[in-house]
This record gives sequence, structure tokens and C-alpha cells, in this order.
Amino acid sequence: MFLNGATSQLLKTTNLKLGLALLSTVMLAACGGGDNSSSYSSPTLNLNAAERSYVTGGYSTNAVISGDCQGTKLQNTSATYSGTTYAGLPALIGNETEIDFLVPNSSPFCSAFYNSNGGQGQVEKIFWDPTTINLMTDGADPPNYVYSNLQSFPSAVTAGSQGTASTYINYYGTSKPVTTGALTWSVVADTPSTLLWVTVDEATLIATGKLAYTSTTTYRINANNTLTALFKVIELYSGFTGGAGDFTINETYQ
Repeated sequence: MFLNGATSQLLKTTNLKLGLALLSTVMLAACGGGDNSSSYSSPTLNLNAAERSYVTGGYSTNAVISGDCQGTKLQNTSATYSGTTYAGLPALIGNETEIDFLVPNSSPFCSAFYNSNGGQGQVEKIFWDPTTINLMTDGADPPNYVYSNLQSFPSAVTAGSQGTASTYINYYGTSKPVTTGALTWSVVADTPSTLLWVTVDEATLIATGKLAYTSTTTYRINANNTLTALFKVIELYSGFTGGAGDFTINETYQ
């Protein structure tokens, strides 16, 4: 995404976490959410069970990329297995691979952002807290994301439910923190038997206090308490893109 060494490393890490990031409802109406009719009462569903099943069972997203970057992305994350972080803490681990294809003559920013985890066939390890099933600090040194205030998702949610999954500081593999942010979520009406779960990862640049990016993903909570990924909107701002300008990228999952 970026053209110098430090920013390139920042991007390599960001691409993965924006892809997982659990986490603004403001984009929902514009992106075509479900039937928000007031003629029925929204169901109450088990978000905790749905999210736990999604993570531990493994998931695959086949995305069409549109907006300021265009192409396709195939991302697969394995079912989790028990292990430890690099710091030796208990964790559930998922192995993630990603294959990206961009249209010819894509911008350097897009080519760096969608870099197939640094090359096709590369595997990224994702670490999840065994209790809350939230993203957890991987324990790498130098650090990347350092998560805190991890919260379990509720077993009963309906339209209007909301919360914060965790907060974080991201060092991007350097000695000083670069961004800070929160992973938040809300639930929106969909159909008489399903709900929409909207997750937002919003990060601020520590050096300037300006917004770095906002990544908003919408899932459907199905009647059987499972999740289906629908679409993501990623807004990245010039202060974060190394002066490449503002970018809006859409991922629609098939």
C-alpha cells in the first residue's frame, strides 16, 4: 500500500487485521442492509454462540473488491486449534491464507494493500482468546496489535444491541505505537428470523490524533445462531496512507 519500508510493513500487518477485525452502522443503509420493516418484532438471537461457531469452525470469504481498488480476494481461515501465543499464553489459533487478484494497472497503494499476505501461499497465524473468542495479542517482539479490555459477546441480542469487543494499540512491528483504536459492534433489524451484526474497527493516529481508517463489516446472524459475512467498507485516510490520498474500498462476499 505504501512506498517506503516502514509503511510497507505497517500495511502488511494492517491488511490482515482489517480482514479480521471484528468491527459503524452509518454505512449500513447506503450499502443495502436487510428488511428493516417495523411491521414485526426483531428476533432475539445468540451472538456469543454464532461468533464462537464462526471462529472455531473456520471460515472462508470470496470477495469482489470495488471502489478505489478493484479485483477479487479469497481468504480462508482454518478451524482453530489449541496452542500458545509467541509469548506462551494459551490461545486458539487459526491459520489464514489469502490470494488477491487486482485489475491491471492498479495503484501501488492497492497492490500493497492486497498483497496476498505478502505472497501467495503465505500463512498468517490468528490468535483468539479462548474465553471471549476475541482477537488477542500474539506476543510478537517487536509487537503489532496489543489488545486490552476483551469482552465476551452476549448470548442474547436483538435490534439495538451494541457494545465494545476490545481496545488496542498497534505498534506495526516497531518500537513506538502508531495507532490506537477500538473494536465495536451493533445489531440491526433484518428479517423476522435474522439480524444484522455490524462490526467496526476505527483507528486513530497517535502522532496527530487524526482518524487513520475505519473498517466496517456486516454479517447476518442466522436463525440457527450462525454467521454469514455479507460485505465490508474500508475507509483509509491520507495521514495513514503515506500521502497517497483517501481511499474507500468495498468488499462484497459471495
